[in-house]
Amino acid sequence: MSPTETTPVPLRIAHRAGTTPEAIAVRAAEGELTYRQFDRRARAVAEELRATGAGPEDTVLLGVRRGIHWAVGLLGIWYAGAAALLVDLDAPDERLRTLLEAAGTRHAVAPDTYAAAMLQRRTGRELFWAATTTTATTTTAPTPAAGPPARTAPGSLAYVLFTSGSTGLPKPVAVGHAGLAAQVATLAERYGLTAADAVLQFAAPAFDVSLEEALPTWCTGGTAVFVTDNLLSPAELEPFLAEQRISVVNLPTPYWTQWAKDLERAPRALPGALRRVVIGSDAGRTADLVSWAAAGHPPVVSCYGLTESTITATSYEPGPAELASFAGDELIPLGEPLAGVRAYVLDEELREAPAGTPGELYLAGSCLARGYHGRPALTSERFVADPFAGAPGERMYRTGDRVTWAPGGGPLVFLGRADDQVKIRGHRVELKEVEAAVAAHPDVVDVVARAVAAAGGPQLAAWAALTPGSALTPDALRRHLLAKMPGYLVPATVTLMERLPRTPGGKLDPRALPAPAPR
Repeated sequence: MSPTETTPVPLRIAHRAGTTPEAIAVRAAEGELTYRQFDRRARAVAEELRATGAGPEDTVLLGVRRGIHWAVGLLGIWYAGAAALLVDLDAPDERLRTLLEAAGTRHAVAPDTYAAAMLQRRTGRELFWAATTTTATTTTAPTPAAGPPARTAPGSLAYVLFTSGSTGLPKPVAVGHAGLAAQVATLAERYGLTAADAVLQFAAPAFDVSLEEALPTWCTGGTAVFVTDNLLSPAELEPFLAEQRISVVNLPTPYWTQWAKDLERAPRALPGALRRVVIGSDAGRTADLVSWAAAGHPPVVSCYGLTESTITATSYEPGPAELASFAGDELIPLGEPLAGVRAYVLDEELREAPAGTPGELYLAGSCLARGYHGRPALTSERFVADPFAGAPGERMYRTGDRVTWAPGGGPLVFLGRADDQVKIRGHRVELKEVEAAVAAHPDVVDVVARAVAAAGGPQLAAWAALTPGSALTPDALRRHLLAKMPGYLVPATVTLMERLPRTPGGKLDPRALPAPAPR
């Protein structure tokens, strides 16, 4: 039976392996996998995981880096019926321990015995693991047949991914297979993917965009091409795109902005196979869209979404008339909701705001995550009842983004945040999580964190008051933080003060803060 849009993603990939077994599914520095090889190696991983007791609702650490092992490990976890825990393996050990504890993770996939031992040492816990390394000597050699994939239930857990939390603890977002399947089908159609496409896998494995790059590609029979180094400049990436005949790329907006400006300074043709560029994770500018289109480069789709909305919720692709209408250098609009997504702009009383009137964006529909893994109170705070839905029990997610509908039936337009969340290098950052981490140092008695403008984009700054007589320096405090949390959560500058400026009522007076101390 052919899969449908509601068929869970792993079963759709298994179907592809049965219908086009010799097509190339994965290409990376270490070699290629046909769909047959991809399927068989994932089945072997699944068999090992099931033997360790992993199954539905169990989270399994995806303890591998980009490339063939990442692809095999992810699909193997799903073939076992379990859920993937997506983390940054370069995060400090203490951070990894915190994430695994919050997710209740007891299983992992790793390339080999040594890598598994290192994971267990770093996380301080015993992990029941499966190897992604085939017993064959090459990726083209056959692997032994294993049992069929688990018959994944649509409502079961697909993956857990952490975002920054306002309480000082990261939030584990739990995404179900039903929502993932709906989004993958929608995005494959939105980007026009076919079996002929070679899609760049650029995002870091701990970003959910990595799933948006790979899963719609595999579900339509195309090839996911993994770049080894995603820190290449756009000009350095171009030869790779040409060599691999990449047809679709999905890039962080700041990276694409750098590319657009470089092409404006040094005009040149882009690789001929490239037919579509998808951007997201941050706000872009219309002036760059205009210059890109004027040069005749491939169409750009600007996307908006959150981990809680299963990656992407809205998209915007301006036509010639819209490009001509941009009066200056504005923010690129958020666009229109994808199929299956409902977007509401609501006031503080949860009434719909008229076009042109600001409000907070709420998202609803099949895109929503199940909630926060093991955090029912937090889930009920952010995933609230949808009073506009046609069926009882529907929920909507409060994004915290201030938006408006453009007049005359125009797209959603982003205005700013309604809370203390900021974007740093594409990561959602809750300032309260940063403040909690700084305040945990025994010499810090008061702290405030803010996002400040910088040449390369917004960066974090912190102002801290210390205990009398403390010898703590800004660099020492930053080193302390870097040992505990990812670099994007560590303030780029720390200003030490005798006391923070506060009003007579005890509230912070942000206007009285000095300029961030230079590093």
